[in-house]
Formats: sequence, C-alpha cells, structure tokens
Amino acid sequence: MRICLLSREYPPDTGFGGIATFTKHLAHGLKNLGHDVVVVALAKDKAKLADDNGIPVHRVEAYPFTSKLSALSMCIPYSKYVLFCCTALWDKFAQLHAEKPFDVIDTPELLAEGIIPAVTQTVPQVIRLYTPHSKFIAEKLHNVVPSFDHQFVALLERIAMLEAAVLTSPSNDLAEFVAGDLGIKESQIQIVRNPIDTQIFTPDGDKALPPTEKLRLLFVGRLEGRKGITYLVDAIPKIVATCPDVEFVIIGDDTTTAEGMTSVLTGLKKSLSDSNCSKYVTFIDRISLDALPSYYRSADLSVVPSVYDNSPYTCLEAMACGRPVIGTDAGGTKEYIEHNVSGLIIPACDSNAIAEACIKLLTDKTERTRLSQGARQRAIKYFDRTEIARETVKCYELATRLHNERRHSQAAHSLYLSLIHI
Repeated sequence: MRICLLSREYPPDTGFGGIATFTKHLAHGLKNLGHDVVVVALAKDKAKLADDNGIPVHRVEAYPFTSKLSALSMCIPYSKYVLFCCTALWDKFAQLHAEKPFDVIDTPELLAEGIIPAVTQTVPQVIRLYTPHSKFIAEKLHNVVPSFDHQFVALLERIAMLEAAVLTSPSNDLAEFVAGDLGIKESQIQIVRNPIDTQIFTPDGDKALPPTEKLRLLFVGRLEGRKGITYLVDAIPKIVATCPDVEFVIIGDDTTTAEGMTSVLTGLKKSLSDSNCSKYVTFIDRISLDALPSYYRSADLSVVPSVYDNSPYTCLEAMACGRPVIGTDAGGTKEYIEHNVSGLIIPACDSNAIAEACIKLLTDKTERTRLSQGARQRAIKYFDRTEIARETVKCYELATRLHNERRHSQAAHSLYLSLIHI
C-alpha cells in the first residue's frame, strides 16, 4: 500500500511528544512490512524534504496569515493555529497525491489535523486517537477552559472523527470516552496499541549516565500537572527517609502550567529545597528520542505518575529497556503495565502510594529483577512496532472497504434522486 502519515509532529524537528513517537515507530513498522510510506509534517523553521532512513519526510510551514488576519490571534488563537496548520499539511498531501495517488491517509485526531481529508473524502482515512480537545475541556487538563476558541477546536476534531472511515485508539479507556463524546458505539473504534522498536529500546547498550552505587529512579515527561510530577516530588522526602542511597533523574521540558501560568520547574525546585531534598534530584531538559534508551538503561526503575494519560510512551520505553515501571490507574496506563508482572499499578494523585511502591522495589532487588524480565517480555510480545504495523494495515484495509461502500452508497443515492426527477 502507498500510505501517507500526516502529522504536525515527527522527530526530530517537531518531536514534541507521544504523537511524534507513535508516528515514527509506525512509519518504520510499515516500511519493514514493505509498504510505501510518506510522512507530511510541520517544519521546525523552513520547508524541506528530509529522509528518515528511507522514509521521505515532507516538512511544511504553517501558513503565516497573521499580517492580514491579526484579529484572529486575539479572538481564536488556537483555532487559527489549527486552521493554518491543517491547511498547509493538506496542500502538501494534495500535491503528492496528484503526483502519485495514496491508498490511505493516517492522521491524529489532535487539533483536527485530518479535517480536510475527512470532509473531502479524497482517500480512505484512519484517524488515531490521542487525547481529543473535548477531553481537555471536560477535565480541565492543561488549564483548558470551555471558551468559544477551545470549543471550536473540539468541534473540528469531532467532525473529522465522524467523517473518517476508521477510528483507532491506543487504549480502551480513551475509546470509551470518545465513543460517549461522539455518540457512537465503542465497538466502532479499533484498539491498536502504541508501538515500540524493541531492537533499539533494549536492555543492552550504552548508558548515558555515569555508574553509581546509588539506586536510580527515572521520570521522563513534560513538567506539567497532567504528568503527575508534583506528586512524585512530594513523595521524595518519604522515599529518601527509608532509602537514602537513591537518586532521582527527571527528564523533561519545563512548562508554564503551574498556578498563575508560572514555571512548574521553579515550583518543584522550591518544594525540594523546602524539604532538604534538592541533592537527591537532577533535572535534565528533554532529550531526543534516539538518546532515550541510554537513559532508561542508566536507571533501576521508572515512575509514570500521570494524573491522566491515554497510553504514555514512557511506560513502553522503560519496559522495552527491561526496567520495571510504577504507573497509575488513570487513563490507559493500566492497560500497558501488567500489575505485578511488568511493574506496579498505583492510585493516581497519591504521593503516599508512589512512595510505598518506590520503597518496595528499591529495597527488594529480587523483585526488581523479576519485574524487569517481565517488562521486557511484555514489550516484545504485545507492542513490537512491526506487529502493531500489521494490525494497523488491517485497519487500512477496513477503511478502504468502508470508504468504497460509502462512495457507492452516495452514488446510488444520487442516481435515485436523478431518476425520481425524470
């Protein structure tokens, strides 16, 4: 099949988070199966054609309409960004499709990137769910409020999802929410788990951090409330009181999502200073996807204390590197970690639960080893990117069939209307 993966995010230029990671793993998984894969993504600075180990990546710039439509920046800044990005991505897709037609297009639901291919019905379309804007509004994630601007973005996403031939979700938890939000049956959403390259994310290889006699605990993610980083930092005094020979490495970019739109990192450092725990923690800015395995290998265990995540990649990455994961029961995390087999599942928003789970694993090497082996085995068995790509191809085939049925139905309806007017 000739497949277009259309996404704002794609590493390294726009490797913002899970969407970028998913798209890259899926692209290479599909390529490994022999499919013709083309990526259309946003550029970091200027438009260009790049090559990702044999996969062409067309980088485009969002249309800069601000000079003529500057009022939009004040009234609907998010919607403006969505429209200018999705239009630029669509134009590049349309150009490539005219030169050599695609069999299917695959887009995220986030920020309605697939809205134009959805409403034009140009080719069969699969939309991947991450976390729709309606979820952010409903649960006030990232300080999102139900303004007209945010509601309009959510509306565009809903239109795209309803018009797509097939929806896929990385977790049952997210599928349940989206089905309720769209008024469709949950069975209409295909469950396709997030993929991981188990040949790169592996226990064997270089370690980025120097060896130490201390046990090392790793957190990877943006510094924001949704990732639960404040609960982890609140747990640190309890952990070091029992396990003083421990160090924490926190990897992720700062955000201004704390109270009053202030720096989260500043607040975390103050909290650590107040509890005399600063010496136990090292903060590192976000690092590239290619470098991440060497950091996971440098740690003894990984903590994913999310308040909500549809299916955090940090779970998969740590598991594939043979590191046990402590994750919460919020969102789809519990569907990736098998409790007491590849890690531990604890209640969300509970610093005491984080502390107890960390202490349990830090003080029991045999248990850490057992869960490490279980984590690696689970990643290989259920989440290897080539196997996930095979499941995705089945969704593409389903999308093609449903797309063709819809077109035939519309053609028959048009013929019927023509006949009754004769």
